[in-house]
Amino acid sequence: MSGSRKLFFRRAGAGSALAATVFGLVLVALPGCRSSKPPPRARDVTPVIRDVPPVLRNTVGAQATFTGIDPVLVTGYGFVVGLKGTGGKPLPPDVAGTMEREMALREVSRSRPLQDTALVTPDGQGLTPRELLNHPNTAVVVAYARIPPGLPEGATFDVFVQAVNADSLEGGRLWSTDLQIGPSDPFGGFRARGIGSARGALFTNPFVEPGDGEGTAQLTTARILDGGIINQPLQMEIVLDNPSHIRARAITQAINTRFPPGPSDRGPVARGRSDSGVALTVPAAYRSRPSDFVRMVQHMPIDVSIPEEEHARRFASALRAEPGLAEELHWAIRSLGPKAYNELRKLYDYSELRVRMAALRAGAALEDPLAVEPLIELASDQISARRQEAVRLLGKAAMGIRGDMALRKLLDDPDISLRVTAYESLAKRSERHQMERLKADRSRRGDQLAAGGRAMSFAEMELLARLSLSGSSTQGVRRTLVARKFLLDEVPSSKPLIYVTQQNEPRMAIFGGDLRLQAPLFVSVWSDRLMLVSDSMGDPVRVFYRDHSSRQVQTHEIGDSVRELIELLAHSPSPEDPRPGLGLSYAEVIGVLYAAWTQDAIDAEFTTEQDRLMAELIEASRSGIVQDRPERPGEDPEWPFPVPSVRDIMERQEREPFVPQIVPLEPAPGSPRATGR
Repeated sequence: MSGSRKLFFRRAGAGSALAATVFGLVLVALPGCRSSKPPPRARDVTPVIRDVPPVLRNTVGAQATFTGIDPVLVTGYGFVVGLKGTGGKPLPPDVAGTMEREMALREVSRSRPLQDTALVTPDGQGLTPRELLNHPNTAVVVAYARIPPGLPEGATFDVFVQAVNADSLEGGRLWSTDLQIGPSDPFGGFRARGIGSARGALFTNPFVEPGDGEGTAQLTTARILDGGIINQPLQMEIVLDNPSHIRARAITQAINTRFPPGPSDRGPVARGRSDSGVALTVPAAYRSRPSDFVRMVQHMPIDVSIPEEEHARRFASALRAEPGLAEELHWAIRSLGPKAYNELRKLYDYSELRVRMAALRAGAALEDPLAVEPLIELASDQISARRQEAVRLLGKAAMGIRGDMALRKLLDDPDISLRVTAYESLAKRSERHQMERLKADRSRRGDQLAAGGRAMSFAEMELLARLSLSGSSTQGVRRTLVARKFLLDEVPSSKPLIYVTQQNEPRMAIFGGDLRLQAPLFVSVWSDRLMLVSDSMGDPVRVFYRDHSSRQVQTHEIGDSVRELIELLAHSPSPEDPRPGLGLSYAEVIGVLYAAWTQDAIDAEFTTEQDRLMAELIEASRSGIVQDRPERPGEDPEWPFPVPSVRDIMERQEREPFVPQIVPLEPAPGSPRATGR
């Protein structure tokens, strides 16, 4: 190579090196063009895999967590009026301050007298908040309730109350009280989210004698049956273990396919929110049993490309192979709907009892007509340990004369608990029958509604179906609403029985047709404040009543029908309905009937249901604020304030387990029925 060419390459190389150096310096100087930190590495994510049986791995609950589905404890300070001189005791300063502030916010003042004439001055003026708190006919209470998961707006629930400054809550009515999550703090304390409210007449223990020292101690607690209402429902959400838009859409599609929105629903049941969250709403058809809906969604298969029949085959096969999974697989099969019928029917007579009962539970809930006969056979088996459950499942099973007549036959069974369960199942079937009639009627009147009329909502039809039953259907249960206070059911049976409920809707049932008072009779109730007298059979029954507050005396004559007595006791005369009546509460009516029964004026058995409210409150409580309440004669009350911790309550429940659901009452000590006179 010539020297000129060598010089050229040397110069070109030197120039290139210089250019590269200058270019590198420029890159370093330019912001954002080069970083001194190494590039970020992809983060390793270990997918969450739950330890679930293989057959349930593709279900919603196996791949996600449900939030907002646990029972919630709510509480609130409330104000009770209508007491009989047993309230107005001194209050702690912080509680008094809380209540005065709440009354001021509600514009309670001397210039705004209350409708209750016992709470106004002689010249018609109102009372100040402080005067109201000190009045002997009022009291401050703490209200507690357990909100079941998924309870929708407008749904009702029972509320438990405990007096803060009263010796007895008999005859009281709770003003509207806000209920907030967790324990309520008095004035100046933290206020949690409010989700409901409570109001209504207090139901005190009807089996104690007011004014008696031992009985009065039990009257410092009460409840409001169906007196709570949901105002701000808790939100439920499905949170995926492993975020994925594809999986979230699949879950949303699976739920909405199985539970399409009905006429009373405001939108789809499931709504996707993100790659990890799906909002869940209880459909109107499940508003009275939201926990059933949640359990079905938890066990629902996600893959909708596989036919429901194939899912049912897999679940049924797993149920036969692993009976220990009966509870979970029963919910999984229920989640498939009627398309699971064929596989369920193969298990209705299966030899393994757990498998058979799981299939029958699913079949009854899905209203498979072919589940009725196996349930009737099981309910009629005198030696079966599952009779009670079979009778209960018949209340859910498909409608039909065979199921109705089998249940009516069981109303005469020697087992009193089975008789009451048969009645409860018949009542549920009668409500469903009434609901179907209302739906059909709305469908027939579709043209009128389209022309401007308003159709009843699902909730309105559901309420109407519960309030009135004609008794003319094959279920045979006649129901009336007495004085707008409680439901009275008349049940066809050859064995007279009075059954009363103490939770949810106040309801009493009279078995045996037209039950009569037994003459001659002399019944004294509440230290002679109320007396029933009749000299001989066929004579009218004379009723004497002295009002506790006004001291006024009423006398009435009625026939010997127990139903007529109930209506007189409960009715409150008004300009619209001036018929005579004593205006007693549901609890007081029960108290009179119980006294008449213990004094041999009613020839029937008397029973009540087990108290479940306390167990539910304990379940919902994390810090402990309630103690069990005696609901039947002979139970030993313990009512300290403040109430003990939930650990103490649960320990006591382990030592003293709950009695069976239906509890025959014992006569009061010393009564004619107890002594055999």
